[in-house]
Amino acid sequence: MSQTPQNFPMEEFSTEHDLNTSEQQAFWQTVVQDTLNTHDGLTLAYMMVKHPKAHASIVISSGRVESYLKYQELVFDLYQQGYSVFAIDHRGQGLSSRMTANPHQGHVRRFNDYIDDFALFMQSIVLKHATSPLFLLGHSMGGAIGTLYLKQHPDVFTAAAFSAPMYGIKLPMRKGFVRWLASKLDTSLNGGEPNYVLSGQNYKAAPFKGNDLTHCQSRYQAYRELYEAAPKLQLGSPTNRWLTESLDAADACVLATTHIRTPILILQAGEDKIVDNAAQNLAVSSNCQLKVIAGAAHEIFMEKDSYRNQALNYALDFFKRYATRDVDTQAV
Repeated sequence: MSQTPQNFPMEEFSTEHDLNTSEQQAFWQTVVQDTLNTHDGLTLAYMMVKHPKAHASIVISSGRVESYLKYQELVFDLYQQGYSVFAIDHRGQGLSSRMTANPHQGHVRRFNDYIDDFALFMQSIVLKHATSPLFLLGHSMGGAIGTLYLKQHPDVFTAAAFSAPMYGIKLPMRKGFVRWLASKLDTSLNGGEPNYVLSGQNYKAAPFKGNDLTHCQSRYQAYRELYEAAPKLQLGSPTNRWLTESLDAADACVLATTHIRTPILILQAGEDKIVDNAAQNLAVSSNCQLKVIAGAAHEIFMEKDSYRNQALNYALDFFKRYATRDVDTQAV
């Protein structure tokens, strides 16, 4: 669990001091944005940008409440490093279909629906357009989705890096009690409309001061301005069904990492107040490494440059290492 790079070659990335540059805006005009339909009638939004000289491809699996639009800076940086980039908005959030009468409710009927959607995206879009080798970059809930996808589809990705993956959720009380209570309060179990967790509410733009996501005010403000400009992106608290499904999925992730063949790198936010770092520690195995970004809050990719650059360098160095091994294996 090293906390600082040793003799680490630092790449050049975007900076918090100059966001949404004219170069980034021009780049985004070249990005393909489209939708695909699920087997149960939902519409999933996705983006892709193919690098003309791509040496590999990266697929982004974002966290709860997020959209690929929130990752415009990250997509730009990855493209500048020579990667084709693909990303999907998970069902019930971003530009994808909502599943509740109240579009602010973060809901899923089965956590495995996320994995099925991701598999559809991979089969229908990514594998038809990507340059090999293929890497997975997930954040928070997207890391849990990615982990369980790797378990079910072991030979698709060469390696995966997960930022603050949701292998456990920070809770106010014991997990067993919280899960029991959420199950008891879940109105969707009897065919009713899904309901918020206790104290759940619609989207509300919290001020930067005291937020649990990042120490970077400029990136935080840009995120809030994006969601104000595009109200469809706004999402509030999760439903009781989402909570019970996600607690079970998080437990499954910790167990799965021991058996997953794809090399995994966990990027742990040292000051995370959203997910449980102790659960991430339990997931470490011979094929699952962990690097601590000391001082970083949960949203590592929208953190201050010092934290964000360190995490990106760890991830891209990890990918390059396994890309080389992949080439060597194919040559044998």
